[in-house]
Amino acid sequence: MWKSNGVRAAVLLAGLVVWGSVSGGVWGGAVAFAQGIDQSTADTGGTDTAGESTPGGAIEAEYGAGDYGPGEYGPGDYGPGGYGEGDYGQYPGTPSYMEADCAGCGEISDAPRPSGRVLRGAGALYEHIVVGPQGQADAVRQAIEEVGGAVVRTRALAALSQVSQIATFPNRAAFERAQALIAERAPDSALALHHLYYFAQSGRAPRLYAPGLIGDPAPGHCRLPRAVSIGMIDGPVNLEHPALQGASVTYETVVEGHRVPSANHGTAVAALLVGEDASGALAGFARGARLHAVSVFGNSDAGEEASVERIVLALDRLAGRGVRLINMSISGPENPAMAQALAAVAGRGVVLVASSGNDRRPLVAWPAASEHVIAVTAIDAARRRFFRANTGAEIEFAAPGVDVYAARARGGGYVSGTSFATPIVTAIAARHMARGAGSAQAVRARLRAAVETLGAGQRNTEFGWGLVHAGGC
Repeated sequence: MWKSNGVRAAVLLAGLVVWGSVSGGVWGGAVAFAQGIDQSTADTGGTDTAGESTPGGAIEAEYGAGDYGPGEYGPGDYGPGGYGEGDYGQYPGTPSYMEADCAGCGEISDAPRPSGRVLRGAGALYEHIVVGPQGQADAVRQAIEEVGGAVVRTRALAALSQVSQIATFPNRAAFERAQALIAERAPDSALALHHLYYFAQSGRAPRLYAPGLIGDPAPGHCRLPRAVSIGMIDGPVNLEHPALQGASVTYETVVEGHRVPSANHGTAVAALLVGEDASGALAGFARGARLHAVSVFGNSDAGEEASVERIVLALDRLAGRGVRLINMSISGPENPAMAQALAAVAGRGVVLVASSGNDRRPLVAWPAASEHVIAVTAIDAARRRFFRANTGAEIEFAAPGVDVYAARARGGGYVSGTSFATPIVTAIAARHMARGAGSAQAVRARLRAAVETLGAGQRNTEFGWGLVHAGGC
């Protein structure tokens, strides 16, 4: 089934890998050197055209040591250091997903394997999150406490008229009982594991081509005819970066008590949206927009991560400020509480755009897979899908996202991943909104009207409707 006409939000931070600098011959030479690069090098290991050794093939080369540390997703689908064995090492063989953290919990032979890493609270118990209307908050708390669970913190999401509650349970049976009670007594509230989300990074050799591929006359040529506010839920942003000095950017973080991660990813996405650079190399695709950036990422021993609680809090803050277009270059597993918050934001007329993910799976990541979010995939200069990009029926549009030149915490470099295709689609959506597209449906219709069809049929699971075209400034 294809998505309905609701707007869809992306939660995927594609990777940031630097292959040169913005100055002089390094940049130009790298671009020329990359002509004709074959992405299959990353699949098999070996040496790519930029001379980078990739002894471990795609996983090691793309998620190995570098800006984001060793093995964000690790070997296998969700291996150590990512979604899998790091937190769920008891699998296979341990039936209950809580058993390792719950003294005295009974063995449950049919317990399913959880999808994604989950935040742990006091006593190493897994946290759960409920998002629902303010009027149902008391019923939710009573249901949790009735089964022996505990609500450990509550946040009001005032702009959304919702409340998020974080809870723990003594065992799986208590969780399932609470789930049933909440469904009965608070039907508009959603209980879910408190999943963690990650930067969706990846990188290969450099090329500079994105503006021409979407139909812009030159890099940095286009400025919005009138200011539009864009929200960005991402990592830290370096406001002192030269590409952001002339742009309208406000920045805040909702992360408390965590080490601050690298500003590479957030700065790259911010500059792709609103960067100002006379050379055009680091200029944004929605110059003149007002950017409201909210960092939701902290740095733990497991790497850079964002919780559902922080993401929904950022959504609430942006919606409360009247922002009607939000870019989320982050990704993670399906989450009912996240879905509840996205529905509430979309209900306020906010256009949500997100990345499909870089797990090389036939499954679009969340929140891009939500019916309320526009899911974006990445292609290269030859219009080939990024070889690590997820596929699925939820994909709507493709944009340049392989070897795109972008800012980083300091300087610039070439980046690859669906995270970097997403702000290009968001920027084109901002152009349409500046020209009068007043709803998510109108934005989606204008994007569809100008696409270049890629792949089989009118729409497919690899490219969606096709490559976005700007249709002029």
